Amino acid sequence: MILRLKEDLKKYMKAQDMESLNVVRGILNEINIREMKNIKINDEEIVKVLRSEIKKRKEAIENFEKAARQDLIDKEQRETKVIEQYLPAEMPEEQLLAKIKEIADASSDKSFGTVMKAAVAAVNGQADGKRISAAVKKILG
Repeated sequence: MILRLKEDLKKYMKAQDMESLNVVRGILNEINIREMKNIKINDEEIVKVLRSEIKKRKEAIENFEKAARQDLIDKEQRETKVIEQYLPAEMPEEQLLAKIKEIADASSDKSFGTVMKAAVAAVNGQADGKRISAAVKKILG
């Protein structure tokens, strides 16, 4: 995944697509920061970085909506689309619920925290935390 990011960085430089270039630079910078903190960089860690970057942009969009800044909302939405192309495909809702039901049935401890932790590990970046949390709450009832 890092190779793909670096290749796209070169592609955006050649195309002079500054917005996409800055987004990819930011992602690579976050990855480098984690490497300096001695965090092992693998695809799972990169997905965490990507989800974190998307979360930042969604929070910014909410703030810009309150301020009625459509130009900045559009910019953040375009950046979000650039980041989303690096994420694995989203797991369909039915499949997510089935996976979490399977985890909950196999778990001896039916507490939210235990099932949630196992679900996040099992889903492996194919759904964001809010979707997983909602599904766990639905399954645990």
